[in-house]
Amino acid sequence: MDKNKEVVISTRVRFARNINGLPFPHKLTGQEEIYSVLMKNVNDCCTQLFSGKFIKMADADRLLEQSLAEKHLISTELIKKQYGGVFLSSDETVSIMINEEDHIREQCIMPGFDLDNAYAKLLRLDKLLATKLDIAYDKYLGYLTACPTNLGAAMRLSAMVSLPALTISRKMNGLIGGLQQIGFTIRGAYGEGTDPEGFEYQISNQAAVGKSEDTIKDLFRRSIAQVIKLELDEREVLRQKDEIGLQDQIMRSWGILTNCCKISSSEFMKLLGYVRLGVAMGYIDRDIDRIDNLAVATQPAMLCMFAKKILGAEERDRARAALVKKTI
Repeated sequence: MDKNKEVVISTRVRFARNINGLPFPHKLTGQEEIYSVLMKNVNDCCTQLFSGKFIKMADADRLLEQSLAEKHLISTELIKKQYGGVFLSSDETVSIMINEEDHIREQCIMPGFDLDNAYAKLLRLDKLLATKLDIAYDKYLGYLTACPTNLGAAMRLSAMVSLPALTISRKMNGLIGGLQQIGFTIRGAYGEGTDPEGFEYQISNQAAVGKSEDTIKDLFRRSIAQVIKLELDEREVLRQKDEIGLQDQIMRSWGILTNCCKISSSEFMKLLGYVRLGVAMGYIDRDIDRIDNLAVATQPAMLCMFAKKILGAEERDRARAALVKKTI
C-alpha cells in the first residue's frame, strides 16, 4: 500500500476569485440577473473541460444540499445563499461554488496525497475562466477576495489526514502548535468549529498574502510529508510498545462494525478510525478506499438519499449498520 495513502485520505486545492467592479456577495442582493449571467459564464467554461451539472441552491431540496456538504462538495455557507449555485463534475472531483463568500470558489479534491494533479486540474479551469470573466486582480495585492486573509494567491490547500497514532499517544497538541508556527491550521474533517471524528483532521494553509503559488505548494508538500512521517513512526512505536493491545482494540472495533444491528454516527466514526488503522497496518485485509468511502456514505443525509426518504435517528442508526456490514 502507498505509505502516503495510509495517512492522507484526500487532497484539496481551492481558488477564490471575484469579478472586477462587482460588489462582494455579502453586499450584493436582489440582483438575480447579474447572478444568472455569472452562473452561465461559469457553467459554459466548466462544461468545456468536464462533464457534469449545474445546481442552483434555490432549486435544490434540503436533503440534496446536506448530502453535498457531507461530501465536502459545497460549504454549509452556500446553502444559505439565495443566489448560490454549484457546478459539479460527474466524478465529483471538481466543484465550483457561485456566490459563497466570494463570487467564485473553485475546488478540486483528489484521493490520497495528490497535490500536483489536483492543482493542474483546477489551473486549467482557472485559466479558462480568466478568458471569459474580468477577474479582480491588483498588481500589488494579487487576487482580491472578500476575506483579507485570502488576498494574494487566494489559494487554499488542504489535506484530510488520519492520525490515530498521534492522537492515541496524545501528541496532537505538539503537532498543532508546530503547524501553526509555519502558517497552517488543523481542524476537524468538516472545517472550522468541528471536532475530529475517527482520528480524521483537516490541515490547510492560512494567509497567502505575499507568497507565490509555488512557494505555498512547496511548503504544503514538505509539511504534509513531515506529518505523514510522524504518524507512521508513531504507529511503529505503538506496535513495539503493546502490539497485542493495539491489535485487540482494532479487532474489537472490527467485530462491532461487522456484527452490530444499529450504530450512531459518532460511535461508528470512532470504530472506523481503528479499523482504518488496522487496514493500514496489515491486521485487516480490506481495501482502504472502501473504508474511506464509508465515512461519507454513512452520514445522515447520505443515508436518507440511499433510502430515498427521510429517516429518523433510530432508522438512520439501523441503516448505517446495515450499510457497513454490506460494504465491509
